[in-house]
Amino acid sequence: MNARSFAATRTVARSINAGQFFVNATYAVSGKVTALVRMLLNRRTAGKLHQLSDHQLADIGLTRDDLRSAFAVPFTADPTAELAFCARRNSCL
Repeated sequence: MNARSFAATRTVARSINAGQFFVNATYAVSGKVTALVRMLLNRRTAGKLHQLSDHQLADIGLTRDDLRSAFAVPFTADPTAELAFCARRNSCL
């Protein structure tokens, strides 16, 4: 292998690495955006639980206090995880 072909091989290797970096970065960003959109949709859907009566909430194992505590989590957290925990906890009572 002469110096010229070595340099050409090295340039190709760099471009593949840069391309792979771009692909990995794109997947990482799209994963974060997907998680953010899912969290916002879950928050919006869970917000509709406030419209239910106390009897309807009891049917799914929740109380008004559970709703308040679930929405007290930081905005970047998904309240549905807290609501699921509360429903499981209340079903054991």
